[in-house]
Amino acid sequence: MDQKQKFVHELLNKMTIEEKIGQLYQTAIMGEFDYGPAFEQNDLSKLIKEGKVGSLIGPYDNEVTLKLQKLAVNQSRLGIPLLLDNDIIHGCRTGFPVNLALAGSFDPKLVKESFDVIAYETSHSGTHVTLAPMLDIVRDPRWGRVVESPGEDPYLAEKMADAYIKGWQGEGSIDENHVGACLKHFVGYGASEAGREYNHVDISKRMLKQVYLKPFEAGIKAGAKMVMTAFNVYDDIPITANQYLLRDVLRNELKFRGVTISDYTSSEEIMNHKVADTKKEVAKMCLEAGLDIELISTTYLDELKSLSSENQVIKDFIDEACERVLTLKYELGLFNEPFKNIFTDFENYWLLEESRKQSLEMAKASIVMLKNNDVLPLNKHHHILLTGPFAKTDHLVGPWGGKVRNEDCITFDQGLEKTFDQVKVYETPLKDIEKEMIDDILCEAKDVDVVILTLGEHQWESGEAHSKTNINVEKSQVELAKQLNAIGKKVVGVVFAGRPLVLTEIEPYLDSILYAWFLGTETGDALSAILLGTYNPSARLAMTFPKAIGQIPIYYNHMKTGRPLDLIHNPNNHYASRYLDCTNEPLYPFGFGLSYAQFEYKNVKFTYDQNQIHVSFDLTNTSDVFGFEIIQVYIEAMSFSVTRPVNELKYFEKVGLDAHEIKHISFAIHEDELRYYNKDMVFTHEHRTYKFKLARNAEEIIEEQQIKLKSEVK
Repeated sequence: MDQKQKFVHELLNKMTIEEKIGQLYQTAIMGEFDYGPAFEQNDLSKLIKEGKVGSLIGPYDNEVTLKLQKLAVNQSRLGIPLLLDNDIIHGCRTGFPVNLALAGSFDPKLVKESFDVIAYETSHSGTHVTLAPMLDIVRDPRWGRVVESPGEDPYLAEKMADAYIKGWQGEGSIDENHVGACLKHFVGYGASEAGREYNHVDISKRMLKQVYLKPFEAGIKAGAKMVMTAFNVYDDIPITANQYLLRDVLRNELKFRGVTISDYTSSEEIMNHKVADTKKEVAKMCLEAGLDIELISTTYLDELKSLSSENQVIKDFIDEACERVLTLKYELGLFNEPFKNIFTDFENYWLLEESRKQSLEMAKASIVMLKNNDVLPLNKHHHILLTGPFAKTDHLVGPWGGKVRNEDCITFDQGLEKTFDQVKVYETPLKDIEKEMIDDILCEAKDVDVVILTLGEHQWESGEAHSKTNINVEKSQVELAKQLNAIGKKVVGVVFAGRPLVLTEIEPYLDSILYAWFLGTETGDALSAILLGTYNPSARLAMTFPKAIGQIPIYYNHMKTGRPLDLIHNPNNHYASRYLDCTNEPLYPFGFGLSYAQFEYKNVKFTYDQNQIHVSFDLTNTSDVFGFEIIQVYIEAMSFSVTRPVNELKYFEKVGLDAHEIKHISFAIHEDELRYYNKDMVFTHEHRTYKFKLARNAEEIIEEQQIKLKSEVK
């Protein structure tokens, strides 16, 4: 038994049953959160003194935090410190791009460095654990929480999970500049039917393990300290009370040794699922399933003592859960330094120059150029009209912005006016732009070289509980673009959104399109750098963009069908998997994004040796400007014991090349990467033949080759 185990066991032996149960209860500081179906205001100070609160969510003011921590340490019987959690998702006080945009950078190193900064600000605000990252795979852009996700692909999500955890926690023991991380939402929440929030989920065991669990596996391997259960069901059992997932999969298969926590009131909500009748049943089911901390709901606090007196197994489960919570507090250093980083001058550690610089670099790397008819980059002497609903607004943070403030954001007009000589600004409302206003804009546009038209959705139209059935661009925004196009103006569209919008109707009227998502504090400067060309756009799409809402869910790694559409060999076959009123293809595929540079691939070779597929080629920047290329490799199983996707991403790399530079690129993909859960649920590549595809995106293949694997993976 090591020192940590000895300390925890000795403390556990001193605790009463009430104190043990208290460690399993997390509540909110009064006034910070007051919603949810089971929220109850308690006398927080009294509960802390009695040892009946183990952790808190949502502290902002460190003077309040310090007062509460002193109550726990100095006035509770055993002086066990509180664990302080917060929902810091994509920025503490310095705002970074929303997570879906971060994933589109295809740059785990830059993401990790960005979360080092976010962790620094978070730790110095008195927070011990962030309830992030969100690792839900999402294939339906109608779902509001897609904005928090790493997108549709499990491989990309794995790489982002690793970067997040190493940024949040550091790459060793958690020091004073880092915080613990909590993987959420375990698991399958992003598969919510019809993209409707908190809705039913129905996925197979193979899909669970092959797709939705993958980023959680990576996060656990990287050392994440906590896992949060999702609101949804799996196999018709709510996950907060799902023993198969929390014990068999999470503990036994994935070897997670940290703390599990419910989502906000998700424990008590299992009564709404009609799998429990009473709070006593809720407490018993959740504890037996493997839930350690109950967030906000009080079924543990109210019912576990009586349950433990009736059942020794419940008593053992309480000890087991409490031990994990105490171990986490020990690992975070709270027993030695219970007041660590609770600075009363915490704002002095926020919005530092180096933090804003990192935010700017991350923002520039997250902007996707979707179209460019030789309009961009602009000349600094161009006469510009900036218009649309995001021309002057500071609502640029995006949902789940932590402690980031709109007023700290550099607005689009501010960024442009610092960068370009002649900028006129005419802001419009987000919706229902009246004809008179459009006429005024057309008049203002007559003597300018280019119009930058901002469009999209409000920052609060995505996020939790913000699902939408209509994700088309708003009609009057389309009409404004149409009218500007009609008078012959060059129009650059800049889209602000927390999800992929359907751009089909507006796209023909725009000469160039930048997808800005929500970029946070440095928005104006980041966009200006892209528009001027001092930064060459490099981001790619982490989600497929549909042509029509009726195509949803649409994603690149969809399954094969027995009647595939073959437009080359049999274009008139009516009895194929197709629509009558729309093509199957998306408007923009996964992995798509343009650059001001052009890249050429030559001398491509695929070789197979020592259980690895080696890929090599010469990459040339054929343009006159520096640029980044995102190299992508997809595979397709030519046969397998179960149906597999038509494409599976297995490698990507961001490479920078100077003008006319040639780089020889080589890398290897181990055959383990080709494994899949087969008909017997064995994770194997089945020594089959695979097609390897070097690609620009999921649809644009540069070169491909079939390779048969020689031996089975043991």
